[in-house]
Amino acid sequence: MKIIDNKGKIFGIINYLDLMVFLVVLLLVGKFYVLDNNENSKELLQSQANRELLLTYNVSGIKDISVNSVKEGDIFRDVETKSTLGEVVKVEVADHLMQTTDRDGKVIYSKVPERYDLRVTLKCKANITDRDIKISKVDIQIGRSMLIESRLIRFKSVIEGIEY
Repeated sequence: MKIIDNKGKIFGIINYLDLMVFLVVLLLVGKFYVLDNNENSKELLQSQANRELLLTYNVSGIKDISVNSVKEGDIFRDVETKSTLGEVVKVEVADHLMQTTDRDGKVIYSKVPERYDLRVTLKCKANITDRDIKISKVDIQIGRSMLIESRLIRFKSVIEGIEY
């Protein structure tokens, strides 16, 4: 009796390609079973899930009507995913400055009339892992530009700080 017959079956029972697919699926199922039942990974994920952090956004060069539309207690969300980011705990306003040079070539900062810089600090619940920080499935990194919105206003902002 041959191991592989003229129809391509092993011992006349199963096709060798079907056997290969079955073994690959069995290995994948085993791998996911081991990963899901690893107690150390479960404890790490649970200890870092829903950890509170402060996220600071910088919004540059906006008008006063936009500044006045942001109040403590407002809820902001990501425009792309519609996921809630957090609640406003601090609002800071400063004059918007533009970098220019004087006649001698020295760098000076000039105030732009009727324009302001806004720093909004949100209190958020985040999932923190070794690889990333996620708030409601949104990746958070310092320097990332995001479109965020509240009930009244939408801003293009840059993440300036993360504290946890």
